[in-house]
Amino acid sequence: MHTTTTKWDTKVLGGVGGGLLLLAVMFLWRDLQVPRELLLAVAAVGAAGLAFLNVPNTRGLLGPVAVLACAVAGGLWYAATKQELLLVGLALTLAVSAVTVWRSRTHGGDAPDRIRDVLAWYGLTAAAVAASWAFYFHFLTLGIAEDNVARRLVLTLGWLVVGVALVLMARRRDTPVMRDAGFAFVGIAVGKALLYDTVNLHGSLRVVGLAAAGALMVGAALWSSRASESRSA
Repeated sequence: MHTTTTKWDTKVLGGVGGGLLLLAVMFLWRDLQVPRELLLAVAAVGAAGLAFLNVPNTRGLLGPVAVLACAVAGGLWYAATKQELLLVGLALTLAVSAVTVWRSRTHGGDAPDRIRDVLAWYGLTAAAVAASWAFYFHFLTLGIAEDNVARRLVLTLGWLVVGVALVLMARRRDTPVMRDAGFAFVGIAVGKALLYDTVNLHGSLRVVGLAAAGALMVGAALWSSRASESRSA
């Protein structure tokens, strides 16, 4: 009886508190005329709260789901509007996603925990891709830096390096979800190379970019194969 009463108390207090916070956010935008782009930063802070709180009956999934939603929504929002204030929310989302991944390592290995780990790692992947692209576009593409066609390879090679590093680390630590996140980075980088770089780069720069990406992946494959052979010997 005491346990049931405690659960109802938690639900009532949490529900009322959450409703009051939503009202505060609504009046913040209506009365203080705060730019709506900062809503992403508020959502990231809310996702951080959910990631740190153990919300009943959610198996710890609510926080990672909120972080993943913020990352995807923030990336699409910036892609559609290119508003500078969204960079604040994307940076916060990236920080929260990193903390969420770190916290997921402290839990056990049952099925719900594996689901939470997958959501946390893909939230980090989505946040990293969205934030890196947004900051790259804002500080390089919009003319703040020198216009140089070679910088179009920065994101491709950067994502590829991160992906390969995650795959190799995952093999050493036997962490499948980290490997999946690494392959997500690799897939995005290869997709950009094929669909964008090969069209917008020309001459020797296109050849060098594709060759560098291919050499990096082949080298990683050889290193991984030799590491597997040495462990099995």
